[in-house]
Amino acid sequence: MGNISYASADPRFGRKFTIASLIILSLVIFLSTYVHHFKPEILSVPSNTDVSTWKMTPFEKTWIYDRMNDTEREKVRKEGVPGTDFLTMLIYEVLALFGAWLCFTHARKHYSLWMATAFLIGSFVFTGIQETLMILSGRFWMGGGLVDPNVWGSYWFPQGIFWFLETPVWVCLCWFLIAYSCVTVAGKVFPRMGLGWRALTGGLIAMVIDLWEDPVLTSPEFMKWIWAKGDNVGILGIPHGNFIGWFFLIFVFAILWERYLPRFEKRWGGWTGMVAFLLLLLCANIAILTILITWGGIANSLFPLPAGLHIPPQSWGW
Repeated sequence: MGNISYASADPRFGRKFTIASLIILSLVIFLSTYVHHFKPEILSVPSNTDVSTWKMTPFEKTWIYDRMNDTEREKVRKEGVPGTDFLTMLIYEVLALFGAWLCFTHARKHYSLWMATAFLIGSFVFTGIQETLMILSGRFWMGGGLVDPNVWGSYWFPQGIFWFLETPVWVCLCWFLIAYSCVTVAGKVFPRMGLGWRALTGGLIAMVIDLWEDPVLTSPEFMKWIWAKGDNVGILGIPHGNFIGWFFLIFVFAILWERYLPRFEKRWGGWTGMVAFLLLLLCANIAILTILITWGGIANSLFPLPAGLHIPPQSWGW
């Protein structure tokens, strides 16, 4: 980011806050993981081993189905979603944890332990709530008033050992890694920019990263997450609203973390300030979700496009 001179006045508070935050987060992860693996019927978690049981979003109505050839489709029908074995998922969990640790170490060195923890916990929760809202809204209410299946496709994550709500922990950690890296690079490359421009640049960098990340990780070889058909326009096999969402999330989080978190701490103290920060993130999540869904409906009304439009055309391999 830019040159933040703010740091929590009491280092002891930073340590206490970090320990307490990680304990609370661990408890939520433990409960979420238990529900996902041992009580999947509560949240109607799709099966990874038998795609024929996908009732809310049949395999044939996913974007990945269009990107597969007949051989790949038959393999998934027989063997299930690839990469869901324990070893493969563990590798992703470890890599995500290592990358997040590197970013956290950098943040602690350049800002403070409290600010670093706030970025980690804040972005972790921010991501987990946002992803879960999108996943569950599509799973339970798509077409029922909250989400219009004609303008916004839903998705879910089939791979993960540990879970935060209905989002894999490795996804939350990767989001922290990408968000922190993007806004930090933006601050280093453009040090004289104001916060708004740096957040804007960080959001654009993240969107560019997602332009190659999403198509690769949702390919038939990986299937790290699965998109249901719905969004009329697919860019590189991904609903176009996804890329807009990435930009908004990074842009908003960067501003809230740098501008409002220090103000909250100064005004109300560390604990209350962090609670206020998390509540602000929750409100921002709901606002962004509402804007994206509303924007999709308005855009589809003003500029109606044929369902299943692919950019580039599927004949190019997407």
